[in-house]
Amino acid sequence: MEPTRYKQIADDLLRRIDAGEWEPGATLPPMEALAGHYGVSRNVVARAVGKLATEGRLVSIPRRGTIVRPRHRKVVLRTDLVKRNTRHVRDGQEVAGGYSFPAAQGDELWVHHVPPDVREAPIADPRLAHMLNVPVGEMVMRRLRVTGPEGEPAFQISTTWIHPRVVREVPEVEEPYGTGPGAWIDAIEARGHGPLEWLERRRVRMPTGDEAKLLLIPTDLPVWEIVRISYSAKDEKAVDVTQVIIPGDRMEEISRLRRDGSARWPHTTTGPDGPRLAPK
Repeated sequence: MEPTRYKQIADDLLRRIDAGEWEPGATLPPMEALAGHYGVSRNVVARAVGKLATEGRLVSIPRRGTIVRPRHRKVVLRTDLVKRNTRHVRDGQEVAGGYSFPAAQGDELWVHHVPPDVREAPIADPRLAHMLNVPVGEMVMRRLRVTGPEGEPAFQISTTWIHPRVVREVPEVEEPYGTGPGAWIDAIEARGHGPLEWLERRRVRMPTGDEAKLLLIPTDLPVWEIVRISYSAKDEKAVDVTQVIIPGDRMEEISRLRRDGSARWPHTTTGPDGPRLAPK
């Protein structure tokens, strides 16, 4: 078998994908079927598929198969600005409800890629349990949403853990869809916890197998993990903790840099780095 055969197969698979034979999100035939079609060994097909995976057009998901990824995927520029959410409709009318946090900002209506899962579950992550100030393993109300622009793979996995004291006060948090994206937050604020204040912690890490499967990404693509803590205006304690997972190639973060008092201009004093560089 000539060494370029796998490249020819990769090119033909890409041609068939671009021609619409398999839409984004579709599963390719099994390796054995493709090998029979092209008259080659399974290893040659696997190498062709691997080439397209490296180029970002395919992804292999355990127990599901080889999935087609879209050529163009939305990339979000993320700032630190929280807006009122007006991107949903109730009874045919546009309504505002909840908030549009930076990762989800935009005018388009995002969709749920799997049904929202709202139920009590043990909070097993010690880091998240510490932020929420509950014991590891305690049963906590969890809101799991997998959302993104329509017609694309999911953009983000969003998991919110709501403190038990808040669930007792605000039963609306158990409604899977609420009155719109994020609108259950309105109910929390209305019960005396508003205005909420938010603190975010961000880091880059590798995805878990389940995260890669939901986001249709390879397991070697890093993800952003953004943890947002909501604090009550009533007692300044954590109301909820939300963990957002976003593929590393789908987000750019923009920050406006602020000057510390020691860096204000014009410089007026002599510091440890020498005399001032600008006149009064």
